[in-house]
Amino acid sequence: MIVRARIVIRGSKGYFEELALVDTGASITLLDTNAAEHLGVKYLGRKMKLIVADGHEIAGELAIVDSLSVEGEELPGAHVLVIDFPARLSESLKSLGVSGRVVLGLSILEILGLVPNTSTGRVEKVGLYAI
Repeated sequence: MIVRARIVIRGSKGYFEELALVDTGASITLLDTNAAEHLGVKYLGRKMKLIVADGHEIAGELAIVDSLSVEGEELPGAHVLVIDFPARLSESLKSLGVSGRVVLGLSILEILGLVPNTSTGRVEKVGLYAI
């Protein structure tokens, strides 16, 4: 079962609120370039390569949004990787009933004390752990 979460992303020029896919295999949150421009993200000048499941690489740039909220849990200054979403990716996401311009990675969920539950298709608050 896919996991979805209600998000609010804020930048210096705007915000959007949508239902996003939680990618349980992604370490970082992905944001489409057009959405990043609409929001007004702060680019950090660090280019990165995203390696996707089939092994190919996608170039991106690390950026900070003013805040990113997941199911009401807010993280100020969240890091995202800005990439050009291929049209087929955006369309596939939309066909799942989620945003075609953002995919949530696990690092933000972990910081917020949230975990994806693949049985319910939702994220759950569990708090932070240390061993």
